[in-house]
Amino acid sequence: MTRPTTSPDAPSTRARRLAPSRPGRCAGAVLAAVAGIAMTMGALAGPASAEPTLTVGYFTGLIAEPETVIGSTPSLAADVPAHIKWVPITAGVTALAEVSAGALDIVAGVGNPPTVAAIANGTNVDVIWDQSLDSDSLIVAKSITSPDQLIGKTIGDLEGSSEDYEVHGWLSAEHLAGKVTVVGFQSEQAAAAAWLAGKVTAAYVEGALELNLVAHGGVPLTNAKKIADLGYPGLDVLAVTHKLIVSDPALVQAYVCTELTATNDLFGPDQDAYFRSSAGLLGVAPGQAVAATKQYLSYYFLPNQEKAELEGANGSTLSSPTVQAYIKTATFDKAQGRITSVPSAATLASHVDPTFALNAVAGHCS
Repeated sequence: MTRPTTSPDAPSTRARRLAPSRPGRCAGAVLAAVAGIAMTMGALAGPASAEPTLTVGYFTGLIAEPETVIGSTPSLAADVPAHIKWVPITAGVTALAEVSAGALDIVAGVGNPPTVAAIANGTNVDVIWDQSLDSDSLIVAKSITSPDQLIGKTIGDLEGSSEDYEVHGWLSAEHLAGKVTVVGFQSEQAAAAAWLAGKVTAAYVEGALELNLVAHGGVPLTNAKKIADLGYPGLDVLAVTHKLIVSDPALVQAYVCTELTATNDLFGPDQDAYFRSSAGLLGVAPGQAVAATKQYLSYYFLPNQEKAELEGANGSTLSSPTVQAYIKTATFDKAQGRITSVPSAATLASHVDPTFALNAVAGHCS
């Protein structure tokens, strides 16, 4: 997923989960402050003695997420039998590299390209919960009303990201692959600036940037939800090291059960309180967290959707929307040079484990 890092009236991008660099995500002072808060919240998660340490990577930004709800609610964090250490992260690629190195046990919100690339490159990580979809829109001038009008034109997006995957998938679905040039930028802010300068015909952006381009006369031609319906979803997931699943499945189950509760809290009657309490871990003002999260809520998966997303039809993980999206993403990753060969569908399916989500949804939580 991608999380906005500035308020809607500021011309900056939501923090992208997949780009190799995130200029504008957090200034050094802000990141240091968030890290300090994260350590404090980790201390609240449970006593250090007699309990294992669970290191969880989460994205900062404007939007409250299950991890920030857990981290800012001591009574909820206490449901996880571990000392939770919350670690702010800025990119899915580097976060999954930290998983491979043993520095993180769980990463929240990582998207398709880095997850699939990590699997293909040997990182033993499993997807155990689908959190949300991306929320970008393809902004064009009002004179462009159909995809065919983009033939011979250019689209700007975030290079190598889930959003980049979505744009390429949309072009394929519209039979425009090879007929439209996709220009990858190092940030969505740069893609938006290129659209404003007339250097690209369309820009695939979200949050504050989308609002800014619309204010300058742009209109959405399509969006991430519609592209997901075409079979190219940008999925933000909860991934855990397989080593932890083997060594302490009860801990993983407890965390997923708490993830379910926190997800429900995002939609519950006290949601504003949870959004506000999340602001400390997010590194933003409480009012910003409330406004931005409410705008994003419809992109989250509800717990009762987890079975269909992870397990698929007839109990076959291979047929699940998540694995099917990863199969397509693997081809994208290879074309981008992230991986040297495409892993088999069976290999990708083996790294999607719906067990913990299904147990939690069924109420099998202590």
